[in-house]
Amino acid sequence: MKNLRSFVLVGVLVSASVAGLAFARGGNQDVQATQGGAENERIEGSWYVTAQVTEPSPATFDVLYAFDAGGAFTRVDGRNNAPALGTWKRIEDGEIIFSAILFNFTGGVRTGYIVGKFSARIVDGTLTGTFTAEGNGIPGFLPRSGSFTGTRIVPEQP
Repeated sequence: MKNLRSFVLVGVLVSASVAGLAFARGGNQDVQATQGGAENERIEGSWYVTAQVTEPSPATFDVLYAFDAGGAFTRVDGRNNAPALGTWKRIEDGEIIFSAILFNFTGGVRTGYIVGKFSARIVDGTLTGTFTAEGNGIPGFLPRSGSFTGTRIVPEQP
């Protein structure tokens, strides 16, 4: 009888945990969708982005961004294929903020990491924003800042 009570208690706790997680994930998606407004203003999905560094010296490069409905952010640098992982969220005024960490390698040896911080909006289906980047443990890395503009990568049949 004691084993049966333990089994039932564990079953109830597991069921409550699963239900709570499902509610939390669903609730987060509902909030993201509501705050995102129209479909063309949703951040979720993949974007082809052009980044323009303004400081410390001007440069332009391509990058890919991906935003998951659960809050994960992925970035792939078009110059060297370096990936970055982070998180995103939409704040009260509709602005989208996100942060990511990118490992830096020189000659195949990890020399440190870069922390990127981003702020963006989607207007008429176009992603626009600004960023800063700080290097940690990377000799000679100067802080960077700039802006970016992106277009959604849409699914197409072959």
